[in-house]
Amino acid sequence: MQLFMANAKAGLTDDPLLVVADAIKWEDVEQYMQADYWQAMFRKGGRAPYNYRAMFRALLLARWFGLSYPKLERALRVRLDFLLFCGFDGNAKLPDASTLSRFRSRLVEGGTLAAMFGEVDRQLRDKGIQLKPAQRALVELGLEKVLPEHPAYG
Repeated sequence: MQLFMANAKAGLTDDPLLVVADAIKWEDVEQYMQADYWQAMFRKGGRAPYNYRAMFRALLLARWFGLSYPKLERALRVRLDFLLFCGFDGNAKLPDASTLSRFRSRLVEGGTLAAMFGEVDRQLRDKGIQLKPAQRALVELGLEKVLPEHPAYG
């Protein structure tokens, strides 16, 4: 899987999402996160925590693409550019909608999420990168008319 992910990333070097990821100085964004706090927060037993950096990047995708957490969960499973942008390991289990929502809530509590979003926005603005909200997703374009016999639309 690692070879697949490396090849995929090499083949998508011009992908707009990956260009944006490369333009951001993530260490400047993450200074607001207090990594020690988050590692301790998620180290209360049970399975290993998700990578908090990847989780934050997933929240950026939800914000930029207007995705609910269930739609973000699905997008992380089907969109290679999303998976690469976030930096989730292709072999690892991906977070579900409730995990993403809880993570966001914890960041919102102390104003951390607003500060991190603000830093990303500032960096992109300083580099002249303008992101426009996504208008539609393919699933919203009336696929039931194109695929009327598909089980999802039956």
